[in-house]
Amino acid sequence: MFDRVCNRYELNNLLLSFGMDAYWRWRARKELRLGPADRIIDLCCGTGAVTRCLAGAVPQGEVVGVDFSAGMLEPARTRGGPAGGGKVRYIQSDVLQVPLPDHSFDAVTICYGPRNIVDLPALWKEMRRLVKPGGQVLSLELTRPKGLLGFFHEIYLNTIVPFLGGLVSGDREAYNYLSKTISGFLAPEELARSMSASGLKKVRFIPLSGGIVTIHHAFTPVDQED
Repeated sequence: MFDRVCNRYELNNLLLSFGMDAYWRWRARKELRLGPADRIIDLCCGTGAVTRCLAGAVPQGEVVGVDFSAGMLEPARTRGGPAGGGKVRYIQSDVLQVPLPDHSFDAVTICYGPRNIVDLPALWKEMRRLVKPGGQVLSLELTRPKGLLGFFHEIYLNTIVPFLGGLVSGDREAYNYLSKTISGFLAPEELARSMSASGLKKVRFIPLSGGIVTIHHAFTPVDQED
């Protein structure tokens, strides 16, 4: 499915978010408070929009994007990295079994990926493994607003998203899937509890744009061994 929509993926993200996706990426990067030489791994990187954004904050560092979809990674590799940014490279892999050494990154991110992963405890465990003790873990995910905005958001998800996403990509089924995974995913409070239960520390979440997306930010234990 992801291979089928890769060529129009970033365009659809721009249109369906009314251009807010760039702000969400920037806000997630800001939350990390990265150093110029930090190494970051970006899981479920897709076509690399977040990966490139992160690279702009680490001019002497490196960002590794990981995704299981060869179709998504093809345009990511073609686009390269930002001018003046850190080194960018991509790996095709299952994000629950990344073929990289333990504790080799300063931060790990996953954007728009958690709702597609059935085994969240395994995800948090792998993210902990990849990051140095005391390192940062960040999730950026589409969520369900509350109140009146939530009512209209549900209508938008079930009508406009499949129609416009299908029109632009030629694959309405993929955008029906998007709507269903957002509606059926954990609330931000529940996701935070899942992260805490895995041993992550100082877990906090920050709703953006009225709760349409939510950042979850945490740290790995300073004395972690796994």
